[in-house]
Amino acid sequence: MQQVLNEVGQIAQRLAAVIWQVLQFIWNWSFGQVVKMFQMSFNNLPVWKQVLFVVVIAALAYFLYKVAKDLLKAVQHVLGAIVGLISALIAMLPQIVYAGLIAFGGAWMITNFNPTWIPIALR
Repeated sequence: MQQVLNEVGQIAQRLAAVIWQVLQFIWNWSFGQVVKMFQMSFNNLPVWKQVLFVVVIAALAYFLYKVAKDLLKAVQHVLGAIVGLISALIAMLPQIVYAGLIAFGGAWMITNFNPTWIPIALR
């Protein structure tokens, strides 16, 4: 059973690595194409290509705006989740302190408390 779990874990790691490499390739390729577009010389183009250039830049601006908006929304969700986690941990603090006090008191009583009124057979 342990070997099966190890195999599944290794397969999941390889799959995650492949997915990460594909995402990295697509990201780098896309970013490279955008940079290439902005490096083109605008002044040396005929008028119809200048119009096409402006349309492409407008489309890029629109999609970059959408990406930035979605990224901001994702960051807000991540920050909200972190705040929720911290709030839950803070809300648990009294119970954690109570558990620690109970354990401390129980350990102290077990190691130090020896009342004389308890029969010796039970001590």
